[in-house]
Amino acid sequence: MTHYLINHNCIYNEDSHEIKNTENAFTIKMTAMRARCLSFIIENAPNGIIEKEQLTTALWGSRGKYVSDANLTQLLYLIRKDLKTLGINSLFITIPRQGIKVNKQIPISPIEEKKNSFLLGRWRLVLIGMLTTSLLALGAVAEFIHIN
Repeated sequence: MTHYLINHNCIYNEDSHEIKNTENAFTIKMTAMRARCLSFIIENAPNGIIEKEQLTTALWGSRGKYVSDANLTQLLYLIRKDLKTLGINSLFITIPRQGIKVNKQIPISPIEEKKNSFLLGRWRLVLIGMLTTSLLALGAVAEFIHIN
């Protein structure tokens, strides 16, 4: 999954369903459905207008045909409310009877993830363990020499 920088000051983490304001560390935990919707909107932003049918199919699958406009409207309202709490107003704009469109005035960019960060973290733990073991062994040797 990806992380996105929104409006130069908020990081959206798809994995944890969180949006964090980098200026004040305020974080909002979104529901899985809201996060899925926001991810779909961000990924399809370059395509222009995202039609209602596209959204409902992406979110509800084949049941999307039977989902009322009110469900989608409520979901988009809650996402807007979450974003507004973080200082992001009008990330997407409703196009009447068509769908939504991402506001080009608000920049969104993917954040490159460090692919080796997990391995580096593991190596640090191994090195710390080895260092600790070495220091303990040196302490034992020093204690042995001191006693004898």
